[in-house]
Amino acid sequence: MPDTNYNNIKIGIVGLGLVAEPNLKGYRSNPNAEVVAVCDVDISEAKKFSKKHDIANVYSSYEEMLNSDIDVVNIATPTHLHAPMTMQALNAEKHVHCEKPFCRYLSEGERAIKEANKKKLKIFVGETYLFISSHIKTKKLIDDGMIGTPLQIRMRHGAWNEKPISRINTGPLNRDWRMDPYLSGGGKYPWIFDHAVHFFAIAEYFMQNKKINEVHAIKAHNTNDHSLAGAAHDPYITPVTDIPIITWNYEDKACQGLWCRAERLNGKWDFMQGFSTVVIGEFGMIEVLGEGGNNLIWNGEQQHLILHREDKDPLCFRFEEGGDDIWESDISYYCQGHKNQIHHF
Repeated sequence: MPDTNYNNIKIGIVGLGLVAEPNLKGYRSNPNAEVVAVCDVDISEAKKFSKKHDIANVYSSYEEMLNSDIDVVNIATPTHLHAPMTMQALNAEKHVHCEKPFCRYLSEGERAIKEANKKKLKIFVGETYLFISSHIKTKKLIDDGMIGTPLQIRMRHGAWNEKPISRINTGPLNRDWRMDPYLSGGGKYPWIFDHAVHFFAIAEYFMQNKKINEVHAIKAHNTNDHSLAGAAHDPYITPVTDIPIITWNYEDKACQGLWCRAERLNGKWDFMQGFSTVVIGEFGMIEVLGEGGNNLIWNGEQQHLILHREDKDPLCFRFEEGGDDIWESDISYYCQGHKNQIHHF
């Protein structure tokens, strides 16, 4: 096991795409952490990133960064690289903070966990949906018994409205790997694997870790253009039909879940924006906004979470965290959600 000074943890980030900057902000919000190195195969982009954020060490070689004086590797590369890069980091005696999905195959994840346990190293998977402040509060309300046993979860995906400046900041990213079933882990972007892990993580988290047993998806043609997939803010050309509905049941047969999507790209309009969830319990219900969420209205005012209980007045919650860096939303996913995640790690 490496001799890690937990009062001065040195981090290196590999992969400088969309999530690198939110993760950097998260680490810099922790007084015990310091990002000392960045790495990307595009060395010019790596140099721009390091100059913008005043990071001293820049690498185009992952192996060279692993040989440097860092304690933790933040792996923010495409999914197919997660498993081999995790194993390389563990072999170099580094702790790992890996973006979701952790691996494409169960065997890859099991191998990495076994190696980490053997070397007494930590692996943390960046499932940020668990760390959005509105989701953290929802989980606490459920665990405190405020709606009784959770029995049904309904997830809703409307249009995600991107701030005009965010595309300037992120640049024209090459994310074709998300459309490749081999590189992304299965299916076509984003609802089958690469992004759907968010939904299923929440589906087990809010349902008190009940295990999902069976999943079904409904395919449909887009009403306006059969050649587009992805989302309105991030469309992809593909011959694959749209997937507007996913359903699942749990090992506990009394429980079930639903995810549905209606947004501009598939020719539908939904008043609710971004990601939102309803959790139904024995004697109560929670409505909550997630990433990019908007338009959860009660008494004419925007709310972030509403607790409804039988024979009681609703309780409304807001989380004043400055809004999001990417989306037109009060829910701070790309900022506070990533900070919460880093502090948990």
